[in-house]
Amino acid sequence: MSDLMHWMYDHYIKPEIENQPKDDAEGLWLDSLNNELDPQMRRTLQKALSYYAVQGFRLGVRTGITLERDLR
Repeated sequence: MSDLMHWMYDHYIKPEIENQPKDDAEGLWLDSLNNELDPQMRRTLQKALSYYAVQGFRLGVRTGITLERDLR
């Protein structure tokens, strides 16, 4: 990932994801996953999640640009 995408993830994408409302079941399995993983696996999971979140963000931007004329 580029420096810009790292910055976007840290300052925009991740906070937006973390601020999404979660129901009790989602909160439970996220807490359970976090409690079960050792620190190295948590870092590895975080890197994988950041990669996929950035790719999804980039896809959304490209899709929005492509569809912009059709959505007017």
